[in-house]
Amino acid sequence: MSDDVSIRDARTEDAEAFVRAHELAWDAMAGPIVGTSLAELVPFESRVESFRAGLAKASADAHVWVAERAGVIVGEAVCVCEAEACELRDLFVVPDAWGSGVAQALLETALAAMRERGATEALLWVVEANTRARRFYEREGWTADGETRASPLGPRELRYRRVL
Repeated sequence: MSDDVSIRDARTEDAEAFVRAHELAWDAMAGPIVGTSLAELVPFESRVESFRAGLAKASADAHVWVAERAGVIVGEAVCVCEAEACELRDLFVVPDAWGSGVAQALLETALAAMRERGATEALLWVVEANTRARRFYEREGWTADGETRASPLGPRELRYRRVL
């Protein structure tokens, strides 16, 4: 990862920048699969309010990180833990930062937090057609376990696991 990128806990004042970065990343990766932009699905202000509300009521079982470069959010990760398993709920990086190591740094941060919490296993769901993300997770030691579900937007998702 580039030395000019840092990973830190998300803050409520990050809401608008977080939502913009998430939208750029989502539109580049998931938009073509789903066939629509994030802005067409959920209004910007609604997503900003959801981010703020989510952080305000976050518990020790949920964590949100951002990756910053020159003061600009270029990626984000979210994990939620229950019992001895944690789920990586989000990991998005803006297209300009693809291949720079930002995703790997966010993933390593999330995995370290999961281990610190005492989790023995990590889970995530990824859209089956998202081959770029699937290759990334497989390179990082994740394995599809055969479970599938329909995503809220329609495409089929695969569940991946990783022993911590």
